[in-house]
Amino acid sequence: MTTAEFLAWDGGGHVGKLELVDGVVRAMAPASATHGIIQGNLITAINIHLRSSGSRCRAATEAPVIPPFGQRANARAPDVTVTCVPASASPTFDDPLLIVEVLSPGNESETWESIRALAALTSLKEILVVQSTLLEASVYTRGPTGEWPMEPSTALAGGMIRLDSLDFELPLAEIYAGTHLLSA
Repeated sequence: MTTAEFLAWDGGGHVGKLELVDGVVRAMAPASATHGIIQGNLITAINIHLRSSGSRCRAATEAPVIPPFGQRANARAPDVTVTCVPASASPTFDDPLLIVEVLSPGNESETWESIRALAALTSLKEILVVQSTLLEASVYTRGPTGEWPMEPSTALAGGMIRLDSLDFELPLAEIYAGTHLLSA
């Protein structure tokens, strides 16, 4: 399947997250309740921050992003994507500034594969990776010459993440609010 065919496809009745990887549709494991709560908390906090700061950027969940290599046969769907390009009728989120992935045990290797594919996008400034089984979030911030760090900035229970690309700080407690992890 090509990217254009995938983006025009109705999903064949499948409910859930789909990605196109090398021309093959890949269904992702259903998100756990914890994963969904984390994703919801993040999209809410990021959109509130963007709107309150007057930013022209916007965030969406699972919006298709086309990696720079293999464009004809690949479309990834990060848990949260932020772009600052003007809104359009495009079915994709072009030139993302930030992607967020929530790692779940059932699809961790596929998620890291998507992160690596999207890391080559020159517009991408940061990648936030949030664990769904423990209180931990890691931020990878692209360096001034375009390199990604070998080690991310990591926050643990009681900590705070900083997203330089959005000029935004967020306590881990807000990311994990409503989950069993915060009360554990």
